[in-house]
Amino acid sequence: MAAIKVNELALKHEAWRRGLIHYKFHSVQKELWSVYQNASEGSTLVWVLARQTGKSYCLGLIGVIQCLSKPNSIVKLLTDTKLHARTIFEPIFREILEDCPEELKPEYIASSYVYVFKNGSQIQLAGSDGGHAERLRGQKSDLILVDESGFCDNLNYNVNSILFPTTTHTGGKIILASTPSPEPDHDFGGFIEEAEAKGLLTKKTIYDNPLLTPEKVANIISKFKGGVTNSQFRREYLCESIKDENLSVLPEVDDELLSRIVKEVAPPPFYHRYVAMDIGFKDLTVVLYGYYDFKENRIVIQDEIVKNGKEIHLPDFTQLLQDKENELWNNPLTHELIKPEIRVSDINPFVIQEINIYSKKNNPNHPIDFAIASKNDKLAHINKLRVMLASEKIIIHPRCKTVAQHLKHCKWKDKSKKDDFARSSADDGHYDAVDALLYFMRAVNYNKNPYPSTYGFNTRDLHVQNAQDFNRTDPKLVYASIFGVKPKRR
Repeated sequence: MAAIKVNELALKHEAWRRGLIHYKFHSVQKELWSVYQNASEGSTLVWVLARQTGKSYCLGLIGVIQCLSKPNSIVKLLTDTKLHARTIFEPIFREILEDCPEELKPEYIASSYVYVFKNGSQIQLAGSDGGHAERLRGQKSDLILVDESGFCDNLNYNVNSILFPTTTHTGGKIILASTPSPEPDHDFGGFIEEAEAKGLLTKKTIYDNPLLTPEKVANIISKFKGGVTNSQFRREYLCESIKDENLSVLPEVDDELLSRIVKEVAPPPFYHRYVAMDIGFKDLTVVLYGYYDFKENRIVIQDEIVKNGKEIHLPDFTQLLQDKENELWNNPLTHELIKPEIRVSDINPFVIQEINIYSKKNNPNHPIDFAIASKNDKLAHINKLRVMLASEKIIIHPRCKTVAQHLKHCKWKDKSKKDDFARSSADDGHYDAVDALLYFMRAVNYNKNPYPSTYGFNTRDLHVQNAQDFNRTDPKLVYASIFGVKPKRR
């Protein structure tokens, strides 16, 4: 009889846990739950969610499910302030647990900001203000939740130095959720950039919110001066990271522009090819391949090679450069390489010379020689790049992910001294693809027409006189015809 009661109790508990997922998540939250479930161990997920999407409730519910599913789980939940840890999450957990069987219901220890479950699991809460995040230091954790990440103090330090080390041995996942920060240089922007590069970013706007009717959406929009163009509305409800024009190198480049210029285009029948390389040993080495479309007056970036400078082995790297040119520019009829008009690189004579030597060893008929890229007046050429991008005169193949990523996120190291790019949060580079694109843009000969003089000439419009008839014509009559001289009558 006792065994039956135990089994009934287990089924009751399992039914309630399943009910949490099926009945307490709305459609967007179920999607987020699925993203969380399918993420690999140790992943850092970033969720940029519009206001009133139910992100805090979703995080709380995921924390409860973790604690009930695995005994002795430790969930650490950080939010922007100590006050919000209490005023926002206490009501959320009360709502989640209102129908929880008493045998499962945790005890809340208010003085410690901890929910203690009967199976040994815990949810530990803290705010990021006033150094309170330190209370989450130490002890292994199975799940890290950070709410209002875009408003947390010292986010980099709190996540990377306090929270992340607690997942070292558990493979616990980390979820950072928030609207974008109103501060353009807030640490959350770096986490968004990194997650986007790794495919771990999820965005949900006001239009994705199943809790809002079209009438409610329209009412929210009406509250903002300028409606959907209002910067605060765009940030809070469209999840756009509003760029600081003093900090952003290319403020025109956003998701909307990228959606138009990142695409595949058919190459023209004739074009000049170019290669541009930015060499980095502490940073990234980026090589761009593309051409100038003379008729459309646009640059097309066909492909990229991106390598961590510290890991480059020059013989292998040289072979990679040769292979890429053969892949892109090999004549399908003659199987001959159509060589680029010019290859340019920033100044590193040793590397350039070694690449040339190794390339001749690999294939004497395919030497890889780089000219020194022009680097003067960088700001002027960045302005030209901005104009070309905004007018869609640069097209980027979808496989060139680093180029698109760097164009979107490139920032100045110092907004008051614009001579050096900041470091990229996604790949710890220096937005090196932007420099490579600048070299490429400056190497193009915009005046050189690749089309032959006879291109487009229709031979049906041409009349060729019979050679025999032409030869029988009196030369005097030909000249008379040319100069309008009437022949003398005899």
